[in-house]
Amino acid sequence: MARTVSLLIDLAPSHRFHVATVEAIRHAADHLGRRVDVEAVTTDRIGALGDGVVIGPGAPYRNPAAAEDVIREARERGVPLVAT
Repeated sequence: MARTVSLLIDLAPSHRFHVATVEAIRHAADHLGRRVDVEAVTTDRIGALGDGVVIGPGAPYRNPAAAEDVIREARERGVPLVAT
């Protein structure tokens, strides 16, 4: 079963930090023998959180309050969260 990781990042998908972050998540999953889908979301288009959340590089965010809301929601729901 694949897990979904929400990557909160306002950088363009072609930006080197965006690419490197997605590759790092996939590399870690491969090392653990897990399947993972990475769903990149921007602070102005946040939907439901995945099974885990990575707060990606690239601050300042377009909507800093939304980023804080994601962190709060993950903490309150017990969703694993990593911030860079």
